[in-house]
Amino acid sequence: MALGTMPTRPALLVRIEDGSGCFGWGEIWANFPPRANLHKAHLIEDVIRGHLTNLTFSDPREIQEALRRELSLFFLHVGQTQVFEHLLAGLDTALWDLCLRHAGLSFTEFMGLSAPTARSYATSINAEDLERLIPFHAGLGQTHFKLKIGFAEHGNTKIVERAAALCPHGARIMVDSNQSWTLDQAKASLHAIEDYNPYFAEEPLPADAPFSDWEELAQSTDIPLAGGENIYGVADFLTMTRAGMQVLQPDVAKWGGVSGALDLAEVVPDGVMIWPHFMGTAVGQMAALSMSAALGPNSACEVDVNANALRTDLCGDTITIKAGSVALPATPGLVHPPEPDSLRQFADAGV
Repeated sequence: MALGTMPTRPALLVRIEDGSGCFGWGEIWANFPPRANLHKAHLIEDVIRGHLTNLTFSDPREIQEALRRELSLFFLHVGQTQVFEHLLAGLDTALWDLCLRHAGLSFTEFMGLSAPTARSYATSINAEDLERLIPFHAGLGQTHFKLKIGFAEHGNTKIVERAAALCPHGARIMVDSNQSWTLDQAKASLHAIEDYNPYFAEEPLPADAPFSDWEELAQSTDIPLAGGENIYGVADFLTMTRAGMQVLQPDVAKWGGVSGALDLAEVVPDGVMIWPHFMGTAVGQMAALSMSAALGPNSACEVDVNANALRTDLCGDTITIKAGSVALPATPGLVHPPEPDSLRQFADAGV
């Protein structure tokens, strides 16, 4: 990706069990740097776990609120406020999974969804893999393809041109530059690919770029701007919509968990879409797909095209794309639990 190469796939799962023995699984964002999962696992063990013991609640949001009251100053003091958000997000997902299991309901049943599936799109397609991956995923019924750009040696326009030629009729491309451009670079780069009609441009600027930069960029291009994996809080998401961002991408493992995504959907302005971001294991992937299903037909969730045994093997063959969609669990809970043998196989001995 534009920020660098991922040499490993670290991940961090959290399992919460209640007094009756019911359990829930969640995922805490730890994609990089290498061993990021170890640091966050230690924070869960050393700081968070004691504050969860003997708590009672009727809504997972109550746990986030309680932990914020008790620990926000601690994480501010140690300079880890966004890491705290990652921990809270994973815990929230685990609590949703636990609550649904306790109630004997699948997420589809609880939300009253008409179909137990979620739309998916192919993501993280690099320049050297266009000819292989776009036709393959088009064959799975996917109609949207997100390209990794921002690499000077590949030429952004050339990548988009090649990808557009490979897309079947009616399919759309998107681009993701991982916050790597300045305002001037973003304006020039997006202008150069406008003729290919990208569905959106993800993180063309750093998430913390001035409001005025985002506003100027949005006014300079017809390509909708997208972002969210590095935005924390409903208020900040809404600020970005006022700057012209048209596609919001909350990540269930980085901010808010399931509760945050659903709360954001309640207040998002008309005309703004939510397409959840995700990059990790089958646990968080299923939670993110479930958010897309809850948001309706105008939402889709990304599924990485690259090899990732944590997505394909950890929970068994559960993230299977058919007709451009993924089936959600039909059994009680939000996610499919990791298979014990796979969990042992992938477990890091250092945790």
